[in-house]
Amino acid sequence: MRDSLAREETIMDEQARHSRLERRRLIRLGMPLLGLAVAGGLLAREAGRPHARAQRLTQGSAMQALTLATAAPQDDPALLAAHDQDIFARYHMVVAMAPGVTSGRAAIEAIRSGRADGAIAPVLAWLPALQDGLDARLVCGLRAGNSRLLIRRHAPMHRIEDLYRHAIGTANPDPDDPDRLFFSIMMRRKGMHPDRDVTWRVFHEATLGAALAQGHVQAIIGHDPAIWRLGESLGFDQLASSQTGSYAIRVSRVLGVRGAMLRDSPGVVLAISQAMQEAVVWAARHPPRISQLLAAQENGLTQPEAARMLHAEGGPVHPVGPNLRNQIAQYMDELKLLGLTPEASDSSGLAKRFTANVRALGSVGRSG
Repeated sequence: MRDSLAREETIMDEQARHSRLERRRLIRLGMPLLGLAVAGGLLAREAGRPHARAQRLTQGSAMQALTLATAAPQDDPALLAAHDQDIFARYHMVVAMAPGVTSGRAAIEAIRSGRADGAIAPVLAWLPALQDGLDARLVCGLRAGNSRLLIRRHAPMHRIEDLYRHAIGTANPDPDDPDRLFFSIMMRRKGMHPDRDVTWRVFHEATLGAALAQGHVQAIIGHDPAIWRLGESLGFDQLASSQTGSYAIRVSRVLGVRGAMLRDSPGVVLAISQAMQEAVVWAARHPPRISQLLAAQENGLTQPEAARMLHAEGGPVHPVGPNLRNQIAQYMDELKLLGLTPEASDSSGLAKRFTANVRALGSVGRSG
């Protein structure tokens, strides 16, 4: 397996050298990677077909029990689709969710502690842990971001730069919260310093909307479904989000697996990756059913509200292989803007280290 992965990485080295300068230029301009939209369409068609290779690798074998860790699995369309349609069973897997996971960081820590085989978490939660030496690899993207920055209706703000010298409310006290990091990247692109040019204020989630409505802050951040419900119920406007412009085709939530599982059971990693991709595409093609499932899980969220939220979140984004690796390299460049990754570090090299190409695992599984 290591030889196969090494060959794949050698091929990618040459591609990375040619793309590195162009990627850095696009990062500074806030533009998407060239060809990403086209690649996303190809992946959507690929994931829509039965994944015969992964199913063949596990066909006839005993059911494989896996534990995944993620915060709020009841809010994840792909997981809802996978359980509703018995997708995991078709890949000879029984997937359980690790209990007590309240954040992306906690999901990733479940891998470190051995309580989970894989985790679904935001890219911006994964990368600090991987830089700190976590033995895990990212294998497939599952969805674009659903972070939103809301302001009061008719507030005299039209661009994120208008938040200069204003206060932003958040329910998460962690300065490395993925929602906060995402909007901090947006600010840096506009020449602002997110730690000096705005004030971050923490509120209990139940009082976050009131803090904005009463003028204690001039904006609030969060992610769906909580931030969506606040905006809908209190009539807030959206100043910025991860669903517009180039961000709409950027992956946010990613599946990663333990390094030991990747080394010892590549066929299982291929199976869980492609099962999740199949679930992503099924969810995108059946929004009425997913909105029904979401409404059943979320108190106070009706099916029409869930349908509007899903529509606002856009289409499926689920890169694998080189496309995932390129997106991770782009995120590494963005973390440099915040000083969270050394400027001299090789983003392409780090992305190669942090990801695994599941397309290469089929041949590994057949030969192993």
